[in-house]
Amino acid sequence: MEHKGHNTYIYLLWKLLLAFGSLLAMQVLFFVANSHIFRPDSFGEWMGILGGNFVFGMATVCTVLLPYIILMLLPVKVRWKKWYRIIAETLYILPWLVVLVAKGADSAYFQYTYRMLSNEIFTYLGNSGPMDKLIPHFMVNYWYAFVFGILIIIAFLILNFRIRLSKRNPYTAIANEWTGFGVGLLVAWFFLRGGFGGFIQLTDAATFCQPKNIPVVSNSGYNILRTLFQPQLEPHEYMSQLEADRLFNPEFRGVGSPVADTLVVDTLPKQPKNIVLIIVESFGQEYSGTYNRQADADTRTPFLDSLARFSTVYQGRANGKRSIEGITAILTGIPTLMNVPFVNCTYRNDSIAGIPTVLNRHGYHTAFFHGSHNGVMDFDKVCARIGFHEYLGLNEFKADSRSRNKDFDNVWGVYDEPFLQYVVRHTSTFKEPFLTTVFTVTSHDPFPLPEQYKGRFLEGKHPILKCVEYMDNSLRHFFNEARKQPWFDNTLFIITADHSGPGLSPEYLDYDGSYRIPMIVYDPQNPVGRVDQRIVQQTDLLPSLIDRLEFDDQIVAFGKSIKQQPQGWQVYFGNDYFCMVSNNPDDPAKHDITVLCGRHAFGSPKNIRFLKAVVQQYFTRVMNNKLLAQ
Repeated sequence: MEHKGHNTYIYLLWKLLLAFGSLLAMQVLFFVANSHIFRPDSFGEWMGILGGNFVFGMATVCTVLLPYIILMLLPVKVRWKKWYRIIAETLYILPWLVVLVAKGADSAYFQYTYRMLSNEIFTYLGNSGPMDKLIPHFMVNYWYAFVFGILIIIAFLILNFRIRLSKRNPYTAIANEWTGFGVGLLVAWFFLRGGFGGFIQLTDAATFCQPKNIPVVSNSGYNILRTLFQPQLEPHEYMSQLEADRLFNPEFRGVGSPVADTLVVDTLPKQPKNIVLIIVESFGQEYSGTYNRQADADTRTPFLDSLARFSTVYQGRANGKRSIEGITAILTGIPTLMNVPFVNCTYRNDSIAGIPTVLNRHGYHTAFFHGSHNGVMDFDKVCARIGFHEYLGLNEFKADSRSRNKDFDNVWGVYDEPFLQYVVRHTSTFKEPFLTTVFTVTSHDPFPLPEQYKGRFLEGKHPILKCVEYMDNSLRHFFNEARKQPWFDNTLFIITADHSGPGLSPEYLDYDGSYRIPMIVYDPQNPVGRVDQRIVQQTDLLPSLIDRLEFDDQIVAFGKSIKQQPQGWQVYFGNDYFCMVSNNPDDPAKHDITVLCGRHAFGSPKNIRFLKAVVQQYFTRVMNNKLLAQ
């Protein structure tokens, strides 16, 4: 393709079409790389996706390139000067390269988060770990996104320089040029808004496809720009506050008396229970035989499967797809129902409580162990805010007399096996009762293994599987060592995950499956195996523990106590849509899906109403700093 002429409007049209075409090429790359996740249900949805790509693509073009469009249409003499043209070209090329790079990055990144990049990426890059070591690895492991993304960018640049504008007499037809300036801006404004209505929102993508397929219609560049210049939170008012309180009240008070249930033994323990909460990085139900026996799965968790036979096994659900979202939901009962993780948003300084806040009142020693770099994702700050007495990360492990150089993966931190052994040793120094929370790191991209285990654990369908098997073996050693400790018998062990890992089969790629995580509760004093079909989300842990320990503390949590809720449900935020997965009242093994996306809602009227109440309560309380019980 080559164009050379002196007509400014035709030249500008070619440039905008080139930008749109390059974005469309990146969209195709994104879809192909994630085709196992997106499955349009009909020909009509395919056509809707194509139409939506035009609407959102042109809105992105005209939004990002608006300064360039103005400079090229402005009928002033200096626009034919070389310096003016350099400025204009810079405002065309650089912003658009950012859009293309963002969409290319999402081609690899999306399979882990199921969320498009937003303005939160700038915070993430600053506190997510050693990016200097990770970026070269990503370029190799996700070569397809890197290679084809670079080819698209090179093609864009080559074609851009083949579109040329010849200089013409700057004094001719000035009235016509001002008319062209006005008409051109009106056309650009029309596409920028997405049509004749109000400014197009990401939720409007649900007009063209199912909410879960929104990322195939919209794009990361548009999402980053939209979240950069729009308020992070806006009120969601669906009903009166009285009605919202009736349907769902996040203020919770423990029953304070023993009631037999799956997290409760029939008799009061002689002394308060210790709690060991194990949060496994990127651990989905799909990798565990405990949750896939009917499918005759090739389990990667033989130890956990054996432990589960003496435990209560719930249908665990994550409230997000990123570690910072999952850890916060587990510890505080507050999910992230917005683009930015709650602890990074404008309202991050809201007063909050958490599991350690409550346990500290009852004489517990509370500690959080994480084998990664101190300060990663601000976990240490979050832990300090909610009252952990100790935070033990990479720095503390290095100071331990038994740490060795081979214990480190040279990217994220300490391999699971030596770190879990460190957790046992250090926990044994605590005065009872105690809360030990440990968050593992090895089952995270780039999925490293210690030298002695390479070749023993094989990756199979995905590299994460070898790390899950290694993690399971590390837990075996952890429990073998913990059983020797005097505190073991009086300890309640809870094993879950921060979020699920990459989905490998269709069952784990839909609204429900992509958020399934283990939720296993083991009590050595009551080792009776039981499978409970109730959905237990991460935000349920705080109220459930209060009831399990028979405290009467009052807290705010966007979950429920297992003791007080016969039916389970989970809520999470996708790409500008809210989703609730709940046990079917007639058959708990079946799950109902409710989706709320702007003006669009899917599900039973009763469930839609309940989900709206949860969302309204969330935004009302976050925006008004009401996350502590009154």
